[in-house]
Amino acid sequence: MIQTLVPPPLRAAARAHRLGYALTPRALLLLAAGCLLSTPGFFHPRWIWAMLAWDILVMLLTILDAALLPAPGKISVERRFDNSPVLGEPTAVTIEVTQGSNQILEIRVTDALHPALDPMPATQRVLAYPRDAAQLTIECAPNTRGDVTLGKVHLRYRGALGLAERWAAADLEQNIRLYPPMERSPEDTAMYLLRIRQIALQKRRLRLRGLGREFESLREYQRGDELRNIAWPATARRGKLITREFTTERSQQVWIVLDAGRLSRTAFEIRRKAAATQLKESFRDRPSDDNFLLTVTQLDQASGAAIALAQAVMQAGDKAALLVYGRRIQQQLLPASGAGHLRQFVDSLSQVRAEGSEASHLSAAARLKHLQRRRGLILWITELADSARRPEVVDAAADLARRHMVLLVVLGHPELQQIANRDPANVEQMFVSTAATEILERRREILARLRAQGVLVVETTPGTVKADAINQYLEVKARGLL
Repeated sequence: MIQTLVPPPLRAAARAHRLGYALTPRALLLLAAGCLLSTPGFFHPRWIWAMLAWDILVMLLTILDAALLPAPGKISVERRFDNSPVLGEPTAVTIEVTQGSNQILEIRVTDALHPALDPMPATQRVLAYPRDAAQLTIECAPNTRGDVTLGKVHLRYRGALGLAERWAAADLEQNIRLYPPMERSPEDTAMYLLRIRQIALQKRRLRLRGLGREFESLREYQRGDELRNIAWPATARRGKLITREFTTERSQQVWIVLDAGRLSRTAFEIRRKAAATQLKESFRDRPSDDNFLLTVTQLDQASGAAIALAQAVMQAGDKAALLVYGRRIQQQLLPASGAGHLRQFVDSLSQVRAEGSEASHLSAAARLKHLQRRRGLILWITELADSARRPEVVDAAADLARRHMVLLVVLGHPELQQIANRDPANVEQMFVSTAATEILERRREILARLRAQGVLVVETTPGTVKADAINQYLEVKARGLL
């Protein structure tokens, strides 16, 4: 699936820059050296003519060097991505330069990438031989999600004398999409697949008739059967009452709901995954090195968890749906399965944005009740707001639990527990610890009330939300709670 998310390569011929030409440092140094000849001119005026002759010679050679430079149209540039651009993942961008002249050109290449990929564009040198593609690689790591626009690729190339430099640019502007984290480690994938196979085998051995709504077979009507289960077409054909027999549904509908309200903007730092070139420089790989830290939000982590969860849901034979909301519904996907639906998941989650106001949880619950008529699993990733009144998400989850199985994945902050457990050294720390203890106590009461109302609650952190959400879904699946 990852290969389908790689941006398409783009190739274009270079065009002349507005300024066109420039003098190289070598030409400027030679002109400056000519000024030294003016020093004897204070004593012998004829040396002034020597200085002018030297400068004219340098300028003539510069003009000749510039005239021999190939036109920008003979140079073509291609930009391609070696892998899909994913938040926090190493991404390699390959620039390929091909020039059709008979010269060997030293070309300086600057790719105007979006700041989400490369905050400070770097210039790299490449030696381009005639009609032979020269390549260079730019290592970067996206620091956000969504659609971004890449700029032009700027070229500066010099001739054989190195006195003149020509400026050009290849119009490689394109829109690409930066995706949330969506890779699971091979060990985790193997473990989840093993559990899914075990659950499927258990379901196959224990097929409970009469408890679900998936059609199993037809049989004669028996006293006590519900009238709604009578198959009237079969009854008309056979001349006696025939009823439908059902079994437990093997394909459930799972809604993955993400809260994109104010609290989802909470940011924290995670370790970047090192690129291949960085793995060799192990002495730089230190926790204190800012180059290896990435600032992400809770919504970024929840989006990555939603993609991994959707993969697990589809691998288990269920249908996955998506709802992302803030004050309004940002993204909505109806239950389905398959590679195309998973691609829609990734595209939708790449575009969600955290809002600055509180999310409308009751509106999201009303939309879910309208979209999901039959009983399903609502896997809701959110955070409880600390306020004097009861959070709105509590009422929304309790309302949905009357019809659906609601699994509330609540994001927490481990540092809050550390503050509450520490021994205060002064009065200020004592007040802080007391406030943290009070917040945690209110949180426990709210979660206990939710569990009493039939809501399954999982407390996790942004760093472990992916694994915890998948494990709890598989636990619900194995126990047949739906």
